[in-house]
Amino acid sequence: MDFFSRVGDWFADDRLLANLVGLHVVLAVFLVVSVMLRKILMQGGDVLVRWIGLHWLDGISKEAVRKIRTLLFWTTVCLMLLAIVGAVAYHAFGRDIRLDLNLWYQHLTAEQIFHLCLALGQLALLAVGVFFAIRFIRRGRLYLEKAALGLTPQPAAQDMSDSQADAGTNQEDHRDTVRRWFNLLQRFALCTLALAALWIAGHIVYLREAVDTLIGFLIRLVAIIMVARLLTLACRTISNSLAGLGNRHLGAGSYRRYWERVTRLFPFGERCFEAAVYVSAASLIIHELKFVAVIADIGPRVVQCIGIFFSTRVLIELLTVLLHEAFGLGNEERPLDQKGQTLLPLLQSIGQYVLYFGSGVIMLGVLGIDTGPILAGAGIVGLAAGLGAQSLVTDVVSGFFILFENQYLVGDVVQIGDAAGRVEAVSIRHTQIRDEHGKLHIIPNGQIKSVINFSKGYVNAVVDFKMPASQNLDQVMRDLAEAGRRLRERRREVLGDTVVKGLVELTPTEMTVRAVTRVQPGAHQAMQYEYRRLLKEVLDERKEQPFAQAA
Repeated sequence: MDFFSRVGDWFADDRLLANLVGLHVVLAVFLVVSVMLRKILMQGGDVLVRWIGLHWLDGISKEAVRKIRTLLFWTTVCLMLLAIVGAVAYHAFGRDIRLDLNLWYQHLTAEQIFHLCLALGQLALLAVGVFFAIRFIRRGRLYLEKAALGLTPQPAAQDMSDSQADAGTNQEDHRDTVRRWFNLLQRFALCTLALAALWIAGHIVYLREAVDTLIGFLIRLVAIIMVARLLTLACRTISNSLAGLGNRHLGAGSYRRYWERVTRLFPFGERCFEAAVYVSAASLIIHELKFVAVIADIGPRVVQCIGIFFSTRVLIELLTVLLHEAFGLGNEERPLDQKGQTLLPLLQSIGQYVLYFGSGVIMLGVLGIDTGPILAGAGIVGLAAGLGAQSLVTDVVSGFFILFENQYLVGDVVQIGDAAGRVEAVSIRHTQIRDEHGKLHIIPNGQIKSVINFSKGYVNAVVDFKMPASQNLDQVMRDLAEAGRRLRERRREVLGDTVVKGLVELTPTEMTVRAVTRVQPGAHQAMQYEYRRLLKEVLDERKEQPFAQAA
């Protein structure tokens, strides 16, 4: 009975009830703030991704939000437990929240009340200023967007060719990009305005240190993200403008071919520029996080490496055009140069390897890696590899002699061992020959001992005609000569009259007559086929059916 009476007296204590009400108010504030932060986190990630337009950040933002929500939950639980423990200690020491609030009110001076009213007035003026600033930002965005779109020429609505239609499509894409750019600028401006308002409000309510640290960091973070995203979004518009400017000034002059090769790198340049901007932004953000600021020093070096790699690609494209111009392959009116077709791929490969190797060494130096031991080690490894791969060295040396002695070029008809056909490629290591059956023979240069070249000066198309020994030899030779005359009249590849050599083989039952025609290099097989067809035509005209066939 004493226990229940004590419990009743305990709950009947007004001081306990007042302290419990105060505790519940504190717990309710913690809970409301936690719920609000949780809602902001759940929607803030999606809103940020939608505002910025970087959808690849969606997965990262969801994972970060999930972890922050877990941290927020346990932080709220800990704060509520600390509040309960503090309330128990507060009540155990005999304190009454009603007396403490009354004492605080009694010590509140007129100056403090004036400052409180002044702070409330400043907050009200700040709210009004933010309202009008939002309206000004929105209207200013519409005005600037309209002015920027006015600079874009309108495509013609009629008599539009295919190229003009493509230009109209590009202009529409440009206008859409401009709209997105100003829309994103408005969103970042509103976000910056909100943070600035919070910063000013914090100074008004005397929370200078807190807002200077937190809000200042958020403003710098938003500014970095805003500049990076606006630059990447404007990158395509800038590249299109540069392409149009270059087409007007360089597209029709003597530098046209160089400009055409450079324009191929515009998409690659856009990706490099975006990568450099994102790396720079990440470096600045990491630099703001003081505890990991050491990593931020790598960012500028990575940006330099991106610039070096892009410059290397530009040099490779310019080198390609320069080599084409040097060998005359850029002029479509000039006949094909076999030597140029042979040496050009080789020189391009060498140039690319040298430029890539040089850029790699430079990038290693930019990253702070000493390249001296690497170059020395590469030389030693190369020497050891050369001694261990003697067959490779033999192929390379033989390839140099083949190229510089002009033994054969791309397009020549040659016979190397059992492979006979047209040369498709000649490199330092091997030669590629395509025969008449379509088979590609790849022959290491070190295994080439002798070469029969059918494309040097001229070549003879030799046709042997077999017939029974009882046939009239003089008539057959006249038919062979007539077929040769028709061949020269009809084909430009023929360089001279057909010479009937006479009998080259005689047996008791058969005899063979040979006809030789000088033709252009590499055309002997085709001319042999054509000569046999014309010979058949001559024989048919005489209505003879000789018991013979072309060898």
